[in-house]
Amino acid sequence: MKEFLEILKYESQEINTKFLRSSIEGKSTSQEVSDFREHAVQEFVQRYYPFPYRISKGGIYDSYGERSDSIDCLILNPNHPHTVNSHGKHSLIVADGVDVAMEVKPDISNKSELTRALVQGLSVKKLRRRVVNTVLEYDSEVLDISKRIPYFVFSMKAKASIQDTFEEIKQFYDKNDTPLVDQADVFVILNRGLIINYKHANLYPWNLELAPESKTKWYFEEWGEHTLAGLLFNLNRVYGAAPTIIDNYLKYYLMPGNVSFNALD
Repeated sequence: MKEFLEILKYESQEINTKFLRSSIEGKSTSQEVSDFREHAVQEFVQRYYPFPYRISKGGIYDSYGERSDSIDCLILNPNHPHTVNSHGKHSLIVADGVDVAMEVKPDISNKSELTRALVQGLSVKKLRRRVVNTVLEYDSEVLDISKRIPYFVFSMKAKASIQDTFEEIKQFYDKNDTPLVDQADVFVILNRGLIINYKHANLYPWNLELAPESKTKWYFEEWGEHTLAGLLFNLNRVYGAAPTIIDNYLKYYLMPGNVSFNALD
């Protein structure tokens, strides 16, 4: 839908402006700069996940006693308990109520920043949802994936060659011998596109005529100025914390019709 995509282009410009302004408004401390940038992403996500969804930040606990690092933007499913304290913050966030965890790392062309995002992702992927969608039990691999919380990284900048950024991601996972199921799911590079980890053929959303390579591998999808549409499209295709009764309609409004696909490995 042309009008929706145009709105998202302006949203992209607004986020970019907020990130630039954060360097001035939060110049007293690096934490203030980070806070401004996190809020920009949280505010965008909140518009497309309104109440009864909630957007929060913090560490996530699972029922097996594990805890993740603090994550910048968490989409809490309507089933999440309202554990909000007197300051308006969630005092407890539980894995079975988190749909998506998204970390804001503005510059993943910086290897140390990318590495921090990947380490935080491992802390999220070690968590396990106790209750999953029983419809998925026909495929043990997909069921295993659905027990993990989807992990996204939101950035403004990657290396000039996306392949070079992907090589650093791959090297990290190879060095740590990280199973596919515990790897990150999506890296968003604003106004460029998304690096996406398709972990199973059943999770692949595209017609093979558009992307004739194997369905299970890393891709760079070049969304360009429509990258926020790509982000929303992918947020709408993950396995959330609770099963949905009806198909999500938003994805049908998000296709610009000119997304290019490049296999990365």
